[in-house]
Amino acid sequence: MSVAKKTTFYDILSIDKSASVDEVRKAYRKRALETHPDKLDPSATEEEKQAAEREFQKVHEAFQTLGDPLKKRRYDAVLALRLDPKLVSKHGSGLMADRREWARQQEELARRRMEDWKARQGRLEGFKAAPLRSAPVTPAATEKVEKPPVQLPASRELTAREREEQRVSELLNNLYPDMAARRRVILQRRAEREQAEKEKALAQLEPPLTA
Repeated sequence: MSVAKKTTFYDILSIDKSASVDEVRKAYRKRALETHPDKLDPSATEEEKQAAEREFQKVHEAFQTLGDPLKKRRYDAVLALRLDPKLVSKHGSGLMADRREWARQQEELARRRMEDWKARQGRLEGFKAAPLRSAPVTPAATEKVEKPPVQLPASRELTAREREEQRVSELLNNLYPDMAARRRVILQRRAEREQAEKEKALAQLEPPLTA
């Protein structure tokens, strides 16, 4: 029987499914000698030569698959599904069940994220509606800064920018304390730089001392 009429790699190599790797290798050598294109008669037609090459290639492909234990297991699994329709149905049912479970988990994850986002939005809206209040200055907070923060005069009203910064500071203190601490340090350093620039500009404007 030619290779073209054989349905499986086991049929092509004429071996059993339980054949060992050595048996697969021996069967391949035998079939390769039998189907090698060089064994054709010199007067063979071009069509016969192409058919012989295809037959030899099939033998080589069968050896490459069955000679590798991992590829052989995969091939056996696919072959079992192809030969037994019931296994195909069970396999398809398993895939559908896995897909439905994955979809359910994704839906549950999305629902939890939405609930968490709504809860954060509710806290944020409640905080925005609350009146502004000054954060108490504790000794622990002042110990980390070398210079005291620039204090605004009590009689001067806060500008729109200052009020917004104060609102943001209170929001961060309630939701993200660590971030609020870092922000206070950044604002303190910025105030110090601005004060230093003002002092430098004033110094440049003063007339030099004459002898």
